[in-house]
Amino acid sequence: MADASFGPAWPNCDRMGRIVTLARHDGLRLPIHRDLAPLVALLMDLTEARGYDIRPDWTWGYACRPIAGTSSPSNHSQGTAVDINAPTNPRRADRRLVTDMPAWMVQLWTDNGFRWGGRFAWPDAMHFEFMGTAAQARATATRIRAYIAAAGGQPGPLTGGRPVPPPGGYPGSARLNDRGPVVRVWQDLLRQRGYPLVIDGSFGPLTHAAVVDWQRDHGLRVDGVAGPATFHSVLFA
Repeated sequence: MADASFGPAWPNCDRMGRIVTLARHDGLRLPIHRDLAPLVALLMDLTEARGYDIRPDWTWGYACRPIAGTSSPSNHSQGTAVDINAPTNPRRADRRLVTDMPAWMVQLWTDNGFRWGGRFAWPDAMHFEFMGTAAQARATATRIRAYIAAAGGQPGPLTGGRPVPPPGGYPGSARLNDRGPVVRVWQDLLRQRGYPLVIDGSFGPLTHAAVVDWQRDHGLRVDGVAGPATFHSVLFA
């Protein structure tokens, strides 16, 4: 079940005022919780920009129901779960994982607060469910929009596996207000990991926010300093 900040779940679903319809250019009409809709819209746009097509006829969200085969509330009943391209990412009776989702796509969604059903004991590869609070969903959407705006409105390269190591290896540490080629290396590495930063050699607030975000999400010391531990994590996590 999702966080209580998203409201009641099955069997006490409360659609009125909580569930909105996310309308996309391809005809998708996705019912989803109002506080999660901006984040889902951004992640779907970034997913398609990277090359994975989300089929509107194979994708759904809110449904007032329990988890299949149980009496436990489904995250769908709070509007905090999305099933994407169900026929090519089925929940199979033999419990075998079958998916056409590339690794970078799973990483993109899980890096931004979702849990992927492909990692369940009974794999459900179509399924992504948000694990944070309603406030965290709104904040994550705001952060992504800020990164995109800083990149001139373009999402840039998305998470597509491990970044290409810089030719000289570890470039040295960098921190807020630093400038120069070392900062450019860090910005390039973080950009390859999905943060649409401008590679300008200036370690400003957005680069600092990207480092802090990466450190927090990967169990590192959160100090905003791009150092050896962060370098190793960005390359190999």
